[in-house]
Amino acid sequence: MKLFSMAASAALLIAAGANAQYGEPIYHYQGEMAAQTETGFVDLDWHIEILDPDQQMVTFLLSSHLGNVEVSGDVANFQIAPQGPFNAIVIQLDAAGDGPRHIEMAYDGVLFPEPLENDINDISAERVELSVDGFWLPVDATFQGFFTADLTVDVGAPWSGIANGEVMPLPTGVRVINTDPSLDIAFTLAPSFRTTHHDGFSLHDLRTFDDGSDVLIDAATFCVDYLNGLYGETDPLPHINFTINNRSGSAYNRRSYISLTDISDAAPETMTQFVCHELSHHWSFGANFNTVENWLNESFAEYAGNMAVREQFGEAVFIDRMNLFVSQIEDQNLPAIWTPGATDRGPELVNYRAGPVALWHLETYLGRPTFARFITRYMVDGIDTTPDLLAMLEEVAGTDARIWFEAKLAQTAS
Repeated sequence: MKLFSMAASAALLIAAGANAQYGEPIYHYQGEMAAQTETGFVDLDWHIEILDPDQQMVTFLLSSHLGNVEVSGDVANFQIAPQGPFNAIVIQLDAAGDGPRHIEMAYDGVLFPEPLENDINDISAERVELSVDGFWLPVDATFQGFFTADLTVDVGAPWSGIANGEVMPLPTGVRVINTDPSLDIAFTLAPSFRTTHHDGFSLHDLRTFDDGSDVLIDAATFCVDYLNGLYGETDPLPHINFTINNRSGSAYNRRSYISLTDISDAAPETMTQFVCHELSHHWSFGANFNTVENWLNESFAEYAGNMAVREQFGEAVFIDRMNLFVSQIEDQNLPAIWTPGATDRGPELVNYRAGPVALWHLETYLGRPTFARFITRYMVDGIDTTPDLLAMLEEVAGTDARIWFEAKLAQTAS
């Protein structure tokens, strides 16, 4: 079972937590999608509101497998050009008027003529699972274009759906409404799920068997209680919906919607770390996932997951996991985790391994009571830049601790 992969993919790049990390949306997407589950053919129509009056141009990325692209509305001109595996739709907007400007966009095609390598996205008779990885919707090329959405998905039958938003059943599909800004509309539709409800979460299983469900239930029960007890006094976790799929690609998280692979052989320690990591994203986020600050988002969530393993399974298991992290970054010629003036997003080994190791060293340096105050402040205060983190560390532990940790972040080895 591959619960999580450090391989770079858009779904992992924007794995997101709570509402807090999102600013005001700059778009609203109103869409209608028809999907032929037997052939994989899709037909989409979008009405996109441009909410930022100062925006003059937008570039959307769309899968190159989709064609017959039509663009109209408050558009001065547009161009479509290949950009790697995508088509870039570059739109020059009309001058701003009294209200939001609008883009009408339509296209169709067989979205996945060949299955994707990570097999997360799929349109078939068994399920329709879509996320940003499939580039089935117009994606702002800056990956900073947060939007709200109202999407109707017609699959020709009354399928059920789970999504990063409210799901309303329709006679031939579902309607997904996202009122919280996001970079994505992610959902899974299927003829039916085997659904069980628990305190704080629900499981929606596409398999015909229960292998691993008990491990997930134990992990989710522990993580909800553990994390809410630490960080959720004023902002507790929402009710979490897990989907369990017959696939091997990486799992991913969209707020209260977590899509899992087949969990049949899940080890309790691995499942606990993974679930607590994903739920920690309710509080752990960086100012922009596509910049150096993404180390905050992932490193703190990863370390919180390992702290949960320590709490649940003991010190020896935790030490073994952290020593494994150290071995995975040794002799890797990695860049620094963060330095003043840095802008580029670090590689996966930095954000998911070197960053948590640095936090482990900081916990050892500070002692656990002081480190607990530090990580709680990070989570609860919504700190999303490293300079703000360092200033907070100085408040909690003093100038020497800030200087020590800033030097640790600048190192290129464990």
